[in-house]
Amino acid sequence: MKKKETLLALLLALLLSVSAGCSPSDPGAENTDKGGAPASVEPTQEPTPAQDEPEESLDPEMVDKVKYNIYVELNNKIVDVLDTMYSYYEVVEYADEFALRSDSEYTYKYDISPYNTDLLEDASYVASLEPAFETLDNLTLEIIEPLRALMDAFSDIYHDYDYAADQYAGPKEYHKAIQANAATFEDLAYAYMDALEELSIERVEAEEKQMQEDGRLLIYGFSHSITVVKKITAECYSQEISDYNIEELNLEPIRPLYQELLDTIEAYKAAAGDNDQLMEESMSADHAYHYGTQMDRMASAIDWMIRQVESGNPIDDPGREYLGGLIHVEEVLDDCIDLYNSAFAS
Repeated sequence: MKKKETLLALLLALLLSVSAGCSPSDPGAENTDKGGAPASVEPTQEPTPAQDEPEESLDPEMVDKVKYNIYVELNNKIVDVLDTMYSYYEVVEYADEFALRSDSEYTYKYDISPYNTDLLEDASYVASLEPAFETLDNLTLEIIEPLRALMDAFSDIYHDYDYAADQYAGPKEYHKAIQANAATFEDLAYAYMDALEELSIERVEAEEKQMQEDGRLLIYGFSHSITVVKKITAECYSQEISDYNIEELNLEPIRPLYQELLDTIEAYKAAAGDNDQLMEESMSADHAYHYGTQMDRMASAIDWMIRQVESGNPIDDPGREYLGGLIHVEEVLDDCIDLYNSAFAS
């Protein structure tokens, strides 16, 4: 299949991703073919072979959507491989020579998954297309090879059912590839996630501004509440806070964001009580109520976290979901993002 055909197929296959509360556009309207019907062919003429259009004829708006979707998919794959890499080093020493950790509670192959690398080809291709995403285009091209090396190595580990044979000869070879790429990949992975988050925020702000201008107050309220909670979690991570040191969180930048979340929810509920607004957005009162309860869950999770910090006490069991912990906030946030996507992404 030619690359342009691949790009068009990807456009049809992918929904516009909605992370960080990003509002969906109308895929049906945007993908409408604006060209006229093909001209009739005279019966006596031989069919003219179809000519490939130059890449420059691709609609920039279409390419923008496809690139963004592929980069979101690549980001998710990067997170997955990063988690797998950390699982690998739960069992194997982080050292040039292969050695199993003596203190690990897990066995070799713990939490290792196989990977399909087709996405890397798509990402490499769209990175060269206009419109440019600048930082993300460059990071995509940089991260592909170390990411591919890790994905291939983890796939080999997954499919190795006789790994202990010949004094771990196979695992020693896999380890060389993993160790050679782990540090570079980790640095690029976090840079990639930060760059995508920055781009996502820009797009969210533009989409939410348009929602307000269009009078879509309900979808705006749900979207913006997600956006605010993501800003709160981002602030926590910028302070290098996790559930292991949650009591050290500086609440000064958190409190105004929490108030913004409460104000957003209050405005949403006011709009949800207006029958005209419900009709305007084709939303039932039951659905509006349900979305409101999920937004309340986010507010409660943040409230619990603030109370935990104010208590000055560490979390007793920081590796598990705990009321007052950042893990709990993330879990509730993920539920709301999933609900938002399922309700409004098509």
